[in-house]
Amino acid sequence: MIYIENMPGWGFGNKVIYYNNLRQLAFMKNQEWSCPPWDGHQYFVGDLLNGSQKGDEKLDPCLGENFFKWNKVPTRTIFKLKLKHDVPLKTCAIHFRGTDFYQWNINAVLESEYYLNSIDKIKDEIEKFVLFTDDEHLSSFSKVKNKLIDEHIKFECGENTANRNYFINDFCYITECDWIISSPSTFCMCAGFIGKHKKIIHCKKWVEDRVEKKDKFWVDLYHGGNNDYSIWRLI
Repeated sequence: MIYIENMPGWGFGNKVIYYNNLRQLAFMKNQEWSCPPWDGHQYFVGDLLNGSQKGDEKLDPCLGENFFKWNKVPTRTIFKLKLKHDVPLKTCAIHFRGTDFYQWNINAVLESEYYLNSIDKIKDEIEKFVLFTDDEHLSSFSKVKNKLIDEHIKFECGENTANRNYFINDFCYITECDWIISSPSTFCMCAGFIGKHKKIIHCKKWVEDRVEKKDKFWVDLYHGGNNDYSIWRLI
Protein backbone atom coordinates (compact mmCIF):
# COMPACT_ATOMS: atom_id res chain seq x y z
CA MET A 1 0.00 0.00 0.00
CA ILE A 2 1.20 3.50 -0.90
CA TYR A 3 0.32 6.10 1.68
CA ILE A 4 0.74 9.70 2.79
CA GLU A 5 1.88 9.73 6.41
CA ASN A 6 1.17 13.37 7.22
CA MET A 7 -0.33 16.06 5.02
CA PRO A 8 1.99 19.11 5.16
CA GLY A 9 0.61 22.43 6.31
CA TRP A 10 0.28 23.72 2.77
CA GLY A 11 -2.50 25.66 1.16
CA PHE A 12 -5.52 23.93 -0.34
CA GLY A 13 -4.16 23.73 -3.90
CA ASN A 14 -0.87 22.11 -2.91
CA LYS A 15 -2.72 19.52 -0.85
CA VAL A 16 -4.93 18.64 -3.80
CA ILE A 17 -1.90 18.14 -6.05
CA TYR A 18 -0.04 16.03 -3.49
CA TYR A 19 -3.12 13.88 -3.00
CA ASN A 20 -3.56 13.52 -6.76
CA ASN A 21 0.04 12.29 -7.00
CA LEU A 22 -0.79 9.59 -4.44
CA ARG A 23 -3.74 8.33 -6.44
CA GLN A 24 -1.87 8.41 -9.73
CA LEU A 25 1.15 6.52 -8.39
CA ALA A 26 -1.03 3.88 -6.72
CA PHE A 27 -2.85 3.28 -9.99
CA MET A 28 0.42 3.05 -11.93
CA LYS A 29 1.75 0.44 -9.49
CA ASN A 30 -1.58 -1.36 -9.15
CA GLN A 31 -1.49 -0.92 -5.39
CA GLU A 32 -3.89 0.20 -2.68
CA TRP A 33 -3.52 3.71 -1.29
CA SER A 34 -4.31 5.54 1.93
CA CYS A 35 -4.26 9.09 3.20
CA PRO A 36 -4.86 10.76 6.59
CA PRO A 37 -7.63 13.38 6.92
CA TRP A 38 -6.66 16.74 5.46
CA ASP A 39 -8.35 20.10 5.49
CA GLY A 40 -10.17 20.10 2.17
CA HIS A 41 -10.97 16.44 1.58
CA GLN A 42 -14.44 16.98 3.05
CA TYR A 43 -15.44 19.11 0.06
CA PHE A 44 -15.21 16.20 -2.36
CA VAL A 45 -17.59 13.33 -3.06
CA GLY A 46 -16.56 9.85 -1.92
CA ASP A 47 -13.90 8.41 0.36
CA LEU A 48 -10.62 10.24 -0.22
CA LEU A 49 -8.89 8.60 2.74
CA ASN A 50 -9.40 4.85 2.21
CA GLY A 51 -8.93 3.94 5.85
CA SER A 52 -6.09 6.32 6.77
CA GLN A 53 -3.77 3.34 7.20
CA LYS A 54 -0.02 3.21 6.97
CA GLY A 55 1.33 0.98 4.24
CA ASP A 56 4.74 -0.22 3.13
CA GLU A 57 5.58 2.66 0.74
CA LYS A 58 5.38 6.22 2.00
CA LEU A 59 4.92 8.93 -0.61
CA ASP A 60 7.21 11.83 0.22
CA PRO A 61 5.83 15.34 -0.32
CA CYS A 62 5.74 16.12 -4.04
CA LEU A 63 3.91 18.62 -6.20
CA GLY A 64 3.93 19.69 -9.83
CA GLU A 65 7.11 17.84 -10.77
CA ASN A 66 5.03 14.67 -10.96
CA PHE A 67 1.70 16.06 -12.13
CA PHE A 68 2.17 15.33 -15.82
CA LYS A 69 4.63 12.46 -15.33
CA TRP A 70 2.12 10.47 -13.28
CA ASN A 71 -0.96 10.84 -15.44
CA LYS A 72 -3.09 7.70 -15.57
CA VAL A 73 -6.41 8.57 -13.91
CA PRO A 74 -8.40 11.64 -15.05
CA THR A 75 -8.36 14.26 -12.31
CA ARG A 76 -12.07 14.81 -12.87
CA THR A 77 -12.63 11.18 -11.89
CA ILE A 78 -10.69 11.57 -8.63
CA PHE A 79 -12.11 14.97 -7.65
CA LYS A 80 -15.86 15.54 -7.75
CA LEU A 81 -17.08 18.44 -5.67
CA LYS A 82 -20.12 18.22 -3.43
CA LEU A 83 -20.97 21.85 -4.14
CA LYS A 84 -21.68 22.73 -7.76
CA HIS A 85 -22.49 26.30 -8.74
CA ASP A 86 -24.87 27.05 -11.58
CA VAL A 87 -22.42 29.19 -13.54
CA PRO A 88 -23.79 30.90 -16.66
CA LEU A 89 -22.25 29.96 -20.00
CA LYS A 90 -19.46 32.16 -21.34
CA THR A 91 -18.25 33.13 -17.87
CA CYS A 92 -14.54 33.83 -17.41
CA ALA A 93 -12.80 33.63 -14.04
CA ILE A 94 -9.85 35.96 -13.46
CA HIS A 95 -7.52 34.98 -10.62
CA PHE A 96 -5.09 37.33 -8.89
CA ARG A 97 -2.62 36.22 -6.22
CA GLY A 98 -0.61 38.47 -3.93
CA THR A 99 0.04 38.07 -0.16
CA ASP A 100 2.56 35.23 0.32
CA PHE A 101 3.65 35.33 -3.33
CA TYR A 102 5.66 38.46 -2.55
CA GLN A 103 7.86 36.34 -0.28
CA TRP A 104 7.81 33.18 -2.43
CA ASN A 105 8.56 34.70 -5.85
CA ILE A 106 7.85 38.33 -6.66
CA ASN A 107 7.59 37.45 -10.36
CA ALA A 108 4.56 35.27 -9.56
CA VAL A 109 2.62 38.45 -8.73
CA LEU A 110 1.64 39.01 -12.34
CA GLU A 111 1.70 42.39 -14.03
CA SER A 112 -1.44 44.32 -14.88
CA GLU A 113 -0.68 44.19 -18.60
CA TYR A 114 -1.13 40.43 -18.65
CA TYR A 115 -4.64 40.68 -17.26
CA LEU A 116 -5.64 43.68 -19.37
CA ASN A 117 -4.35 42.13 -22.59
CA SER A 118 -6.06 38.82 -21.79
CA ILE A 119 -9.40 40.59 -21.31
CA ASP A 120 -8.98 42.38 -24.63
CA LYS A 121 -8.26 39.06 -26.33
CA ILE A 122 -11.52 37.39 -25.28
CA LYS A 123 -13.96 40.09 -24.15
CA ASP A 124 -16.12 39.79 -27.27
CA GLU A 125 -16.77 36.12 -26.45
CA ILE A 126 -17.50 36.57 -22.73
CA GLU A 127 -20.86 37.30 -21.10
CA LYS A 128 -19.43 37.94 -17.62
CA PHE A 129 -16.07 38.14 -15.87
CA VAL A 130 -15.74 37.09 -12.23
CA LEU A 131 -12.72 38.33 -10.26
CA PHE A 132 -11.10 36.27 -7.50
CA THR A 133 -8.24 37.36 -5.28
CA ASP A 134 -6.62 36.98 -1.88
CA ASP A 135 -5.29 40.55 -2.04
CA GLU A 136 -7.59 43.45 -2.92
CA HIS A 137 -4.64 45.85 -2.72
CA LEU A 138 -3.02 44.53 -5.90
CA SER A 139 -2.70 47.23 -8.54
CA SER A 140 -3.60 44.68 -11.21
CA PHE A 141 -6.88 43.95 -9.44
CA SER A 142 -7.76 47.65 -9.28
CA LYS A 143 -6.78 48.28 -12.90
CA VAL A 144 -8.87 45.35 -14.14
CA LYS A 145 -11.91 46.54 -12.19
CA ASN A 146 -11.49 50.05 -13.58
CA LYS A 147 -11.17 48.74 -17.12
CA LEU A 148 -14.30 46.64 -16.85
CA ILE A 149 -16.24 49.56 -15.37
CA ASP A 150 -14.99 52.06 -17.97
CA GLU A 151 -15.85 49.70 -20.85
CA HIS A 152 -19.22 48.73 -19.35
CA ILE A 153 -18.26 45.05 -19.27
CA LYS A 154 -20.30 42.89 -16.91
CA PHE A 155 -18.34 41.58 -13.92
CA GLU A 156 -18.57 40.68 -10.26
CA CYS A 157 -16.20 39.63 -7.48
CA GLY A 158 -16.06 36.24 -5.81
CA GLU A 159 -17.08 35.88 -2.19
CA ASN A 160 -13.47 35.20 -1.21
CA THR A 161 -12.54 38.70 -2.28
CA ALA A 162 -14.31 40.03 0.79
CA ASN A 163 -13.99 37.06 3.16
CA ARG A 164 -11.41 34.28 2.76
CA ASN A 165 -13.58 31.96 4.84
CA TYR A 166 -15.56 31.42 1.65
CA PHE A 167 -12.61 30.05 -0.33
CA ILE A 168 -14.37 26.81 -1.24
CA ASN A 169 -17.28 28.72 -2.78
CA ASP A 170 -14.85 30.58 -5.00
CA PHE A 171 -13.00 27.38 -5.86
CA CYS A 172 -16.21 25.58 -6.82
CA TYR A 173 -17.32 28.54 -8.93
CA ILE A 174 -14.04 28.65 -10.87
CA THR A 175 -14.31 24.92 -11.64
CA GLU A 176 -17.50 25.57 -13.62
CA CYS A 177 -16.32 28.55 -15.70
CA ASP A 178 -15.62 28.25 -19.42
CA TRP A 179 -12.43 30.36 -19.32
CA ILE A 180 -9.80 31.14 -16.73
CA ILE A 181 -7.31 33.99 -16.91
CA SER A 182 -5.02 32.19 -14.50
CA SER A 183 -2.25 32.98 -12.06
CA PRO A 184 0.60 30.69 -10.93
CA SER A 185 -1.45 29.79 -7.84
CA THR A 186 -2.14 26.07 -7.36
CA PHE A 187 -5.54 27.08 -5.96
CA CYS A 188 -6.55 28.37 -9.38
CA MET A 189 -4.75 25.68 -11.36
CA CYS A 190 -6.48 22.90 -9.41
CA ALA A 191 -9.80 24.53 -10.23
CA GLY A 192 -8.66 24.29 -13.84
CA PHE A 193 -8.39 20.49 -13.79
CA ILE A 194 -11.57 19.85 -11.79
CA GLY A 195 -15.13 20.32 -13.07
CA LYS A 196 -15.71 21.68 -16.54
CA HIS A 197 -13.01 21.51 -19.22
CA LYS A 198 -11.89 25.09 -19.73
CA LYS A 199 -9.94 27.41 -21.97
CA ILE A 200 -7.05 28.45 -19.75
CA ILE A 201 -4.89 31.49 -20.32
CA HIS A 202 -1.47 31.80 -18.69
CA CYS A 203 1.07 34.60 -18.60
CA LYS A 204 3.65 34.13 -21.37
CA LYS A 205 6.35 36.01 -19.45
CA TRP A 206 5.90 33.85 -16.34
CA VAL A 207 5.72 30.51 -18.17
CA GLU A 208 8.76 31.18 -20.35
CA ASP A 209 10.74 32.24 -17.28
CA ARG A 210 9.87 28.98 -15.51
CA VAL A 211 10.73 26.97 -18.62
CA GLU A 212 14.11 28.69 -18.80
CA LYS A 213 14.67 27.72 -15.15
CA LYS A 214 13.73 24.11 -16.00
CA ASP A 215 10.77 23.98 -13.62
CA LYS A 216 9.36 20.61 -14.64
CA PHE A 217 5.67 21.38 -14.16
CA TRP A 218 5.87 24.45 -16.36
CA VAL A 219 8.14 22.76 -18.91
CA ASP A 220 5.61 19.94 -19.29
CA LEU A 221 2.71 22.37 -19.44
CA TYR A 222 4.49 24.52 -22.03
CA HIS A 223 4.95 21.45 -24.21
CA GLY A 224 1.28 20.56 -24.20
CA GLY A 225 0.23 19.46 -20.72
CA ASN A 226 -2.37 16.70 -20.83
CA ASN A 227 -6.11 16.11 -21.19
CA ASP A 228 -6.67 17.31 -17.63
CA TYR A 229 -4.78 20.59 -17.87
CA SER A 230 -3.35 22.50 -20.80
CA ILE A 231 -2.80 26.06 -21.94
CA TRP A 232 -5.28 27.50 -24.40
CA ARG A 233 -3.36 30.77 -24.89
CA LEU A 234 -0.15 32.36 -23.64
CA ILE A 235 -0.55 36.14 -23.39
